[in-house]
Parts: sequence; C-alpha cells; structure tokens
Amino acid sequence: MNSYEMRDLGGGTVSGLLTARASAAPNQEAIVFGDSVMTYGELNDAATRCASALLALGLTPGDSVGLLVSNRPEYIVAHFALSRAGLRSVPINTAYKGAFLAFSLDHSDAKALITEARLADPVADLENLPAAVRSVVYIDGIPDRLPSGIQSVDWSATIESADLTRPLPDVQPSDIAVIAYTSGTTGRSKGVLSPALQQVVMAREVAVAMGTTTRDRLYTVLPLFHGAAAVASCVHAIYAGATICLSPRFSASKFWDDIRQTGATQFNALGSIIPMLLAQPESPHDRDHSVELVFAAPAPPEVLYRFEARFGVRIIEGYGATEIKNVMYSPVEGRKVGSMGKPTASSLIEIHDEKGQSAGAGVVGEIVYRPKQPNIMFTGYHRDPQATLNTLGDLWFHTGDLGYVDDEGFFYFVDRKKDALRRKGENISSQEVEAVLMLFAGIHDAAAIAVHSDLGEDEVLAVVQVEDPEALDFEALFRHCDQVMPHFMVPRYFRASETLPRTPTGKVQKVTLRAEGVTEDSWDSLSAGLKPTRHL
Repeated sequence: MNSYEMRDLGGGTVSGLLTARASAAPNQEAIVFGDSVMTYGELNDAATRCASALLALGLTPGDSVGLLVSNRPEYIVAHFALSRAGLRSVPINTAYKGAFLAFSLDHSDAKALITEARLADPVADLENLPAAVRSVVYIDGIPDRLPSGIQSVDWSATIESADLTRPLPDVQPSDIAVIAYTSGTTGRSKGVLSPALQQVVMAREVAVAMGTTTRDRLYTVLPLFHGAAAVASCVHAIYAGATICLSPRFSASKFWDDIRQTGATQFNALGSIIPMLLAQPESPHDRDHSVELVFAAPAPPEVLYRFEARFGVRIIEGYGATEIKNVMYSPVEGRKVGSMGKPTASSLIEIHDEKGQSAGAGVVGEIVYRPKQPNIMFTGYHRDPQATLNTLGDLWFHTGDLGYVDDEGFFYFVDRKKDALRRKGENISSQEVEAVLMLFAGIHDAAAIAVHSDLGEDEVLAVVQVEDPEALDFEALFRHCDQVMPHFMVPRYFRASETLPRTPTGKVQKVTLRAEGVTEDSWDSLSAGLKPTRHL
C-alpha cells in the first residue's frame, strides 16, 4: 500500500493535480478511448486552452457551466478546464430532457452549456432555455437544430484559437468547483455545493484504498456525470499518475473483451454491474485478463464471493454520498465481505439512534458523518438553506441511511430510511416519478415504489389511483412516461386501483404497497414488448 501526503494534492484543486502530473510525466498515457490516446501533456494543454476559451465567452470565475456530455475524452478535458478557469461544473445526466434538463440548468444558474451534436435535440426541444444561459458549446460541430437566441460555439475551433496568454484565476481549495445534483431520493433534486479540495481528497483516499500506482490502468464504464466515474475513477487516476481507459457505455457481453483490449488493472463496479456480469454465460476465458482490484458498493457476501472466485479478482467495498463523496473503504487485507469497511483518515462516522445519540456496536441507526478537516465535504445545498439546515443542523451530515458498526469498527449498510429507488445504477426520486404520472389524464394520485429485480437493485412499480382501473390504457401511460422521463426512471410495472392505502393523515402507505409488490393484475411493460427510449 502506498503512502500519500497532503502536500501531494496539487494545491487542493484537480487542475493543480493535472499540472503536477503533466510536468512529471508529459508523455505518459492519460486517457485511452478506443484507438485514440491522450498523454498527460496533451490533456494538460487541452485543459488550459479550454479554460481560456470559456473565459473568452464572457464567463467569469464563480459562474456555473452545464456539462451534458457522454463518456468521451472531451468530458474529462472540460472537467479539468472548468476547474482551471475557476468555473463551477454542473454535471447533467445525459438521459435528461424537458423539465429535468431545464431544472438542472435553471436551478444551477448555468451561464453556459457544453454538450455534443448527438445530444443537441433535447437542448433544442426546450421551448426556452433558462434565462441565465448565454452560450452553448457543441462538441463535433454545430448541429442544424439550435435553441433560439443563444450563442452557438464550436468546441474544436474555439479551443484551437484560444488565447494562451490570457491570465487564469488563482483557484483556492475552498472555492466551489462542482454543483452536483442529487438524484432526489427524498424529494426534489438538490444542488450539492462541492469545494475544490473535496474531489482531490477523495481521489487521494480511493488511491490509498486501492493502492493505485503509475502502472495501473483504470477501466471507466460508469457515466462521467456521476462522481463515481468522474472522481473515483478519473481524478483518482490523475492523482496516482495512472491511465484512464474510458468506455462509452456498459455492455455485459463485451465487458471482458474491452478489459483485455485495454489491459485494465482496476475498474469501478457500482450499480448492477456485478450481477449483470455474473449473469453472463461462463467462459474458459473468464480469468483471462489483467484486472486485480474492483471497487464496488456493498453487496451480499455470496454474490461477491462468486464474482471473485469466477473472475479471479479482489473486491474493495466502499460507501459514500454526493454530499460527502466516498468516506469508507474495506481494507485489502483483513476485510469483512459485506461490510462497507472503515472510515477514511479524514472521516468521522458514527451510528446515531433516534435521539441523536451514538448507538452501541451492533445497534441499527442512522449513518452520520463529519469531516476532520475543512473543505472536504459539501458546504450546503444551492439556493436551499432550509434543506442545508435540515441536513446539518446538529453539525453532523445525516445520510438518511441505516446501518450498524461491529466491535472491530467495520460498518454495515442495512437500508434507506426514505422512499428511495435505485435502478440500473441510478438513484430515482419516487416524488419525481409520481409527478409525471399525475400529468396523465384520469390519474388522481400515484405512488412509485421499488420492487425486486433479478439483476439486483430495483425495478419501479407505479400504482395509480383512477376511477375505472379496467379502462386505463397502460401502454399509453407507459409511452407518456417514456416521452417525459429519463429512460432509467420509466416504471417497468404499472397497477391501477380505485383507492390507495393511506395513513390517518391521508398520506399514501407505501409500506403496504411494497408488501403487496407486483400482483397478478400488475401490467409488465417488458412482457408487453416495450422498452424505454435511450438517447445514446
């Protein structure tokens, strides 16, 4: 295991990390994407040019910039460029469209948007871009359909003509670098204000947990708009001087072929990646690869043991949240499979009971967190002081997750406290699903709940209240959801009822609906031959 010190943190910004690595090894491979390779020197130069070009658009340090880009090297360039320019990155899910896309841009006060030609339609489809947005920068050239009244900018031409004499700001570790939107598992999505140092310290600590060195190659298939990919994979790789092997999207059938082609030594397997890979037919080539370590969220021990035995890898489990990033990892040696591990060096974590007191070993309570140094956790929710107070009122960050700690200090995840759903690696707000369902004619009330999925995580069941359940057109309701929602949010199952179970105060009793699950009268979109539409 390597020893990393705070003086190695590039001045507390991801831009500083990249500068240090490019100076030390300019010709080393930084990013591999298919047949293309970008060295550390080339990545550093591109980040500087992009930073200068963005400031030339009239943006000033502290402004927010939306980042609606798929997995490709330009995303990583933009991520480091925004840091270098002192601009706030706003990662946006590439499945977002309509109200979901508009909210991300509007609530973050984004002054510009970076996107790509094949994602241009959802941008052009917005009747009016939020008023603050003045420029849209397009990768792959400017498309035919454009939003009206907005400056359209060609990425390549702008970067090539960038003024490298333009002075760049002196970005501080305490400056807000990212506004990352939560998935809204407890209500409307919230904008998490992340200081620059937070990403750097997280990169350091995952590098410590994984023992990452300059010889490592990190296969990155998770979407870059998630911190698990952008920080736990990419910034982590830059911190350690390793190579990012970037894949455009996950494919269970092609996964190990990609691994072999890239020579990857590590990968990040959050979400349902592990059960999906286990579901593939066994092959005599299952161990024919160079992967040594896999970073994963806690899963049933029998699943992890099966994965390790079949593919010949070691799994490092961990735990985190958008607000605090990853704060626990299981040790490579002396681990306990099924545990989230122990807190990182910069983290103080406890289990609290309902009175806010520390619970004893083995007692289930809420997982709460405090940092041991400044600027390594979120500073609050953007434009939402009440939510900030609710979460940090007693100077602990309340995760909303239930867990316990054993006598040896290993933490275990038990369940979510709220009505959260997780599907295909994405957290889903039941409230946002229900709001879309309520827009359909004839639906008086709705409840979205999690039900079992054979691939792990959840499937979404929508239970709707209507006057005549037999008259409801489920296919039309499915298509309504598909037109409005990101693909991962569209329910698989639907059920109609004249009434919904309620508490004495009139709230829907989701615990009753969860206990009922998928009933005989539930409609299955997959069995009907329907699948949600994807942009990419």
